Amino acid sequence: MPRRILQHLFPASFYGRAILILIIPIIAIQIVLSVVFIQRHYERVTAQMTTNILRDIRFLTERLNASPDPQAVMEELSDLVAILQIDIRLPSDDLVMPEQEQVGRYDLAGREIVRVLKADLPSYRTVDLIRSSSTVRLWIDSRHGILEIQLPRRLVTTSNPHQLLVIVFLASVLMTLIAFQFLRLQIRPIRRLGAAAEAYGRGERVALRATGAREIRAAAHGFIDMRNRIERQRAQQKIMLSGVSHDMRTPITRMRLILSMMPESDDRTALEVEIADLEKRLDGFLDYTRGQAQEEHQATDPLALIANLVERYRAAGHKITLTPPAKRSKQMFVHPGSIARALDNLISNALRHSNRVAVRLSVNRDWLEYCVEDDGPGIPPEDRARACEPFVRLDEARNSESGGMGLGLAIAAEAARAHGGALELEDSAALGGLRAVLRLPVRYSL
Repeated sequence: MPRRILQHLFPASFYGRAILILIIPIIAIQIVLSVVFIQRHYERVTAQMTTNILRDIRFLTERLNASPDPQAVMEELSDLVAILQIDIRLPSDDLVMPEQEQVGRYDLAGREIVRVLKADLPSYRTVDLIRSSSTVRLWIDSRHGILEIQLPRRLVTTSNPHQLLVIVFLASVLMTLIAFQFLRLQIRPIRRLGAAAEAYGRGERVALRATGAREIRAAAHGFIDMRNRIERQRAQQKIMLSGVSHDMRTPITRMRLILSMMPESDDRTALEVEIADLEKRLDGFLDYTRGQAQEEHQATDPLALIANLVERYRAAGHKITLTPPAKRSKQMFVHPGSIARALDNLISNALRHSNRVAVRLSVNRDWLEYCVEDDGPGIPPEDRARACEPFVRLDEARNSESGGMGLGLAIAAEAARAHGGALELEDSAALGGLRAVLRLPVRYSL
């Protein structure tokens, strides 16, 4: 359980984690420095300075207590009092002493001053450190009554105890900003590598240069080599597909020519059916492998792409409707041939097993969705994942003679994955059959 909580609290990105690793030690150093340095060092300095000034106060009060005429003593010691910057006010009727000590809540040095006064000055009565932040007002007992003593606070504590902390804090901020900049430079090659890998997964080729630390450059070189190998394999695949298409269609054409010269018979009819089935299987295989050999991205109107297919099926007499998006969609970067094949397969599958088909295009901020619904028997939920695999036919829901080669949904799913999207099969609430949703990420052209 604690590990799960830490996983939720810890940033998901590497940049966020690196910043957290950088910030936590700096904050810890600041806390330790504040506690140890201020609470110990400055308290000791304050205690030492207060003890030193108490020697002078005790000397003056002892001279006052030893003389029956305090005014004469003050006149005699006036030069010394001026040098020591200690102002002593003799007892009088208008002398007002606070009932309790006046110390600020967050005045740590002031609390240390009070502690030293109580410990080292037996005649201490009270002190006021709030009325003036730069003056210490002290009341003590004497032979002649209560004396009020005023002295600059800088005589008992440092004038700017927080100055060092401010300097350390500003230096920490400056070094943190510099560290952020260096960290950003180290993270940038990783982001570029991730963006190139993601784009290549969609069939795009993004220029990538190996930069950054040695390990990151090694990973970038590994990705570039892998991409080059895959592209060489794709080039070989295209050459192989061209050869297979030519080599397979040539004997099929010869067999059709031989059958055309044969007299009409049951054997000829059976052979023509087998040849047609073989040609259909070849076309399906080539169509599937052609979809894996990606074409270049092109700026395409997504509405025009589906509208052309719908019009073609309408012209053939099929019952199909198209619902366009609420607002006109922009052109998007897609593989138009791959998406067209995927939509063609989804619509043809729906028309093959139903009487009515409804097509809808919707576009939001992040996703574009082609939705194809029918009123056919549908596909059970437990078989939908298997239905998207190549060369899989669900005979329970699709007739083996009219179900095709089992490549329609596989071609659509492969096209969606190549664009960074997905193919989802659901129940159609509107028509009662299958609802196939081809979801693609929105990537507008300029």
